[in-house]
Amino acid sequence: MPHFDDNPLAALAIQAGEADAELDLRGQAVDSAMARIEQLLAGTAPERTAHSYRIRFDAARGDGAETLFQPLGRRLLQARRDGVLIRCLPLPEGDAYFVVFAD
Repeated sequence: MPHFDDNPLAALAIQAGEADAELDLRGQAVDSAMARIEQLLAGTAPERTAHSYRIRFDAARGDGAETLFQPLGRRLLQARRDGVLIRCLPLPEGDAYFVVFAD
């Protein structure tokens, strides 16, 4: 089995520092956070000034409570299919997505 000193996939991963801006949804209820996402995707949010974003949310706590990971991921994938986004990837920490707008 080959041995790698460095992870060869690390160069392919998106780094959090690559985002032009950050939208912080931590501490918000799912409904209000998703409403802010809809505004961001529609271009009507005051935060919509950058081409790429790191969208942060509360990480799973292990108590079974719903996080934004799945509903946000589904919505971002739909925005990508609709041509609003050209990229949407979860970040390795599991508490953020990296998105790039098409315009």
